[in-house]
Amino acid sequence: MSEPDPPVLTPVIVEPHAPELLPAIRQDLAPLLPVLRSAAQLIAAAAVAEFAARYAAPAMIDKARQIVAPAPQHKQTILVEEQTTVRRRVTVVS
Repeated sequence: MSEPDPPVLTPVIVEPHAPELLPAIRQDLAPLLPVLRSAAQLIAAAAVAEFAARYAAPAMIDKARQIVAPAPQHKQTILVEEQTTVRRRVTVVS
């Protein structure tokens, strides 16, 4: 008996296909899309609120305090010296 020839590997050209998984995932997640969007909006609003509380609020408070009660002007004392020289001719009989 003769043995069959060993199988030969032949090259196969594989053409890229659109991923079939993404449309299936989209269809599965479609009912959850409004919930995911509202959660993303909530997270974005929280980030804006945190920024405002951390950075913008202190700056606005300082500006508001300056408007309501302006900072006192710094007083400066300047010493002015004045010298007057008086010259008179005095004649004395000697």
